[in-house]
Amino acid sequence: MSTDAAPRHDVESRPEMGSTRRAQRLAAAAAYLGVGRHLPWSPRPGGRMARRARALTARWMLDECGVDVNIEHGAWFGSGKGVRVGDRSDIGMDALVIGPVHIGADVMMGPRCVLLASAHETRRVDVPMNQQGFREDRPIVIEDDVWIGAGCIVLPGRRIGTGSIVGAGSVVVSDVPPWTVVAGNPARIVKKRRTGDRLPEAVQVSVPPPVLDAAEVYDAVPSDPAEGTGSQLP
Repeated sequence: MSTDAAPRHDVESRPEMGSTRRAQRLAAAAAYLGVGRHLPWSPRPGGRMARRARALTARWMLDECGVDVNIEHGAWFGSGKGVRVGDRSDIGMDALVIGPVHIGADVMMGPRCVLLASAHETRRVDVPMNQQGFREDRPIVIEDDVWIGAGCIVLPGRRIGTGSIVGAGSVVVSDVPPWTVVAGNPARIVKKRRTGDRLPEAVQVSVPPPVLDAAEVYDAVPSDPAEGTGSQLP
C-alpha cells in the first residue's frame, strides 16, 4: 500500500442477521457486560487471561473483529452492532463507543475515550431538547496506525487519517488528515509526522486553542438539514 494515499475505511451495514447470529450476539453481550467487562485491566495480575476472555466475547459481538484485538477493562460498546475493529487494535479502558464506528488496524486507544456517532437533535427552539429525539447517526472512521490519547472525544461523522496522533483530552470536531498530530479543544493540527509534509497556512501552533462548552462543540459539527433522528444515545 502506498504511504501517500490514506486507505478508505467506509462503514457498511452488515446484512440482516439470522436468528442464530442474533442469539449468539446477545449471549456474548450478556457474558461480556456481566463478567468480561469487569475482569482485570491487561497489565494487572490475571490480565492476560482477562484480555483473552474479552477478545473472545467481542468476536461474537462486533460486526467485524480482527486478530489480536484488545478490548480493555470497562470498555462499553453496547451489543457491538455497528462496531468494526481491525487487526491488533484496541478499545481502551473505560471507553464509551456508540456506533457505527470503524476502527482500522494497529490503532492504539488510551483510557476513557468517547466515540459518539449519534447526537441529540437541538435545532428547534419551541420544543425542549430532551423531547426532540436524535439526529441520524453519522459513522466515525479511524484509519490504520492511529494513536488516540487518553480522554479524547470524537464527535459524529469524523474521520481520523492514517498515521495520526490525537493528543490526550482532545475534542475532535473535524476530520484529521493523515500523518498529523492534533491536540486541544477543539483539536487542531500542531505538526506533521512525515518529513516534507507542510502544515496548512491557517494553522496557528503557537496560540492555545479556545475551550468550548458542550453546546458550542455540537454547533461546530456540520449538520445535514435532511437528517432524521437516531436512537443510539441513551
